[in-house]
Amino acid sequence: MPDLNVTPPATPPATPPATPPATPPATPPWHGITDTADAAYVANKGWQTPADVIKSYQGAEKLVGVDPAQLLRMPRADDPEGFRAVAAKLGMPENPKDYAIDSPKDMPLSPEYDAFARDAFHKIGLTGKQAAELSKAHNTYLRGVAEKATKDYELNVASDKKSLETEWGGGYDRQMARAELAAKSLGLPGEVIDAIEEKVGYGATMKLFADIGLKIGEDKFVSGSSGAQRFSNTMTPGEAKAQWDAMKVDPISVAALRDNQHPGHQVAAEKQKKLFQIMYPD
Repeated sequence: MPDLNVTPPATPPATPPATPPATPPATPPWHGITDTADAAYVANKGWQTPADVIKSYQGAEKLVGVDPAQLLRMPRADDPEGFRAVAAKLGMPENPKDYAIDSPKDMPLSPEYDAFARDAFHKIGLTGKQAAELSKAHNTYLRGVAEKATKDYELNVASDKKSLETEWGGGYDRQMARAELAAKSLGLPGEVIDAIEEKVGYGATMKLFADIGLKIGEDKFVSGSSGAQRFSNTMTPGEAKAQWDAMKVDPISVAALRDNQHPGHQVAAEKQKKLFQIMYPD
C-alpha cells in the first residue's frame, strides 16, 4: 500500500516574460511636408522621391503644351466674377480711366462720350489692347462716314446747281443774288440756313430764298423813260413764260401782234421774240 504522506516535489518557478525590443523612432517622410492634406495629396499621387514630382510636372507640361503656371481656369457661364478675374489677368485695367482711347484731332470725342465708352469697355471686360483697337476701328468708321457724307453733299450741290442753271437759264446769277439778299434781309444766321438745306436740299433752299427775295422786293425790274419794261438775258424762263402768258390775254398786245400795220406791232413782236428766246434757249 503506498504511503499517502509522501510530499510532492516543489513546483518550479515561472519564467518571466521576455522584454520586447524598443520601437525605433518613425522615419520622417521624404518630402518633409507637415500639413496633413498636402501629405495625403503626395501619397495619393504615389510620389516617392523628388524625381517623381519632376516627372509628373514634365508630363503635365507635355500634355497641355504650356507651362501650367500660364493656364487659366475657365469660369462657369454663371460666374461673372470669374470672367472678370480672367479678364483682369489678360489685361483689363482696374479702373476705366486707365484705358488708352484714341481721340483723333479732327474728330474729338466729347467728354460725355469718352466717359460712356470707358465705362462700357470696363463693364464688358475688354483688355486695354482690345479697347484701343476697338476705338481705333470705331474712329476709322466714323471718319469714313463723314468723308462719304461730304462727298455726297458736294455731288448733290453740283447736281442742284446744274438743275438751277437749266431752269433759270440766263437769270441764274440774278436769282442767286436775289436769294442771298433775301437771306441777309431776314437776318437768318448760317446755322438756320444750313438746317433748312439739310432738310430740303440745296436747290430747294435757293428757290425758297429767291422766291422770298421776289416777294419782299429785293429785286425789281428796271424801267426806261417810257415806262416800258426792258429785257435782258437775266430773266428766267419761268419769268419769261409769265410775261408771255400775260401778253396772250392782253387785247392791246394781241392786236399789235396780229396786225403788222399796228403802231405797236414792232415792239410787241420784238418782245415776243425775246421771251421765246428765254423760254426756249435751245
